[in-house]
Amino acid sequence: MTSTSEATTSRQSYPKPVVLKTTQETAIWGYFPTDRAPVLTVDSGTVVRIDAVNQSGVSAAQGPVAYFEALGVPADQVLPELAEVAKNPRPAGSSGHILTGPVEVRGAEPGDVLEIRILDVSPRVPYGVNSTGPGRGVCGDLLDTASTRLLRLDRSGRHYSFGHGIKVPFKPFAGITGVAPPTSAGFVSANPPNRWGGNLDFRDLVAGTTLYLPVFQPGAMFYTGDTHGAQGHGEVDQTAVEHSMAFTAQFIVRKGASLEWPRAESDKYFWCMGIDADLDVALQIAVKQAVAYLVEVTQGALTTADAYALCSIAVDFIVAEAVDGNKVIVAYIAKSLLPGH
Repeated sequence: MTSTSEATTSRQSYPKPVVLKTTQETAIWGYFPTDRAPVLTVDSGTVVRIDAVNQSGVSAAQGPVAYFEALGVPADQVLPELAEVAKNPRPAGSSGHILTGPVEVRGAEPGDVLEIRILDVSPRVPYGVNSTGPGRGVCGDLLDTASTRLLRLDRSGRHYSFGHGIKVPFKPFAGITGVAPPTSAGFVSANPPNRWGGNLDFRDLVAGTTLYLPVFQPGAMFYTGDTHGAQGHGEVDQTAVEHSMAFTAQFIVRKGASLEWPRAESDKYFWCMGIDADLDVALQIAVKQAVAYLVEVTQGALTTADAYALCSIAVDFIVAEAVDGNKVIVAYIAKSLLPGH
């Protein structure tokens, strides 16, 4: 599938969005149902702002308000919907994420592609949390006690104050962006990413980029959540800066397009993804996806051998996600490599 979107859509140029708030009725614990009724239905081309929440503190035994107060956050800075969504039943096998959705996009059918133009990701509160401990992340034996830190945005809103004179750049994105999986997949936890997207935790899916997901159910049925303010590739301690955000995107149904795995793009890169529990297999999928894209986008001017060689000498393959069951490898194909870009 070749690109036709404008991945650099200006934040000022999009129409007034339809707003979807996170409430007890619009939120669910972390899984992707295939039979949940839509909480919002829109036409292709509609811009939607989803006032999402991050799950940090929602499942705390003392409740989210007391959880954040213990970290130094005044009660009036805690989103009130956190306590409400915490009351929702959590199905066995679901992850600890809070998802908002689904958004039904009229006209989307299995075999189509849902184009998600990410227009804006903005903080709903001025702080986020990073939390880890024994058994968590890629080095579960590194710590013997839990470690939780509150990170506040500075006055400029451009950095988090980490301490020790370190400033972490604010680079917000949604960790989970996914559509309803095929019915044949059965019960699907939101923890491992897969062909339908989900918990990709791909930190470069910021405002101005576009994500493409294969459609498996009528209406596509889009969910988002697990919003982050900053994250390194890999998310190695299991969490990013877990920060509640408003996610604004334009949803476009692309007929006649076909995808096996998620793809994405920015003004500088086209991204092909490989996802699997085995890091080697994820890499193999990403390479094959990148090779296929290069052959496709050059209309066959590049042979498979050409594209494979180009991947080896000019394409970076990055571990975007390493800690959520399935690993995500992303191929960074610079648009400047290709004639006409």
